[in-house]
Amino acid sequence: MNSDFLKQAVEDVPSIKAVFITAMPDCLLFGSWLRADSSWSEDQVATYFGDLFRANREGLKALGSWSSEMQVTIESPDNLVILHELSSDFVCACVFERSAALGMVRLHTQRLLERIRGSLPTFEAEERPRGVRVLEFLNRYAPDPHAVLLRVSLRTKLPMELISSPEQLSPSQVSQVEETACGILGLPSLNI
Repeated sequence: MNSDFLKQAVEDVPSIKAVFITAMPDCLLFGSWLRADSSWSEDQVATYFGDLFRANREGLKALGSWSSEMQVTIESPDNLVILHELSSDFVCACVFERSAALGMVRLHTQRLLERIRGSLPTFEAEERPRGVRVLEFLNRYAPDPHAVLLRVSLRTKLPMELISSPEQLSPSQVSQVEETACGILGLPSLNI
């Protein structure tokens, strides 16, 4: 997404610090705008916000209360973050100064989302192989990412060359890797 478009879209929104548009389901940065004084890593933030939104969606589905109109609000000492699904392919995260009034933030976010939604492309996202997504997730969240591939190789007894090329894994090997990833992360399943 063109950063000039996002710059124009936020110019009349007070207290806004950043906007991140994440392409789903792979949680990749599609577009962003940050204030000049920001030092955030756009790719990293977009990825984590995408994962956070997906986790919230799955949690609400488990409770039987998920809706496509879901919005996640995060209040921290420094920031007020609103996450909203623009379409099945995109999630938008708006970061505001914490001092902004929540009601005004919601109003400005709705107006901003309308502007952004109209400029998004419509396409059918091509899903990357599950093995690739599992290993990327593991690299992102493992307590020791520098050694995680070796741990997966040792636990699954799959050669490092194959683990290093996850798109070549067979369905049964992907299941082994995913089960190992769940064990390493201490999760019952990966919602990717």
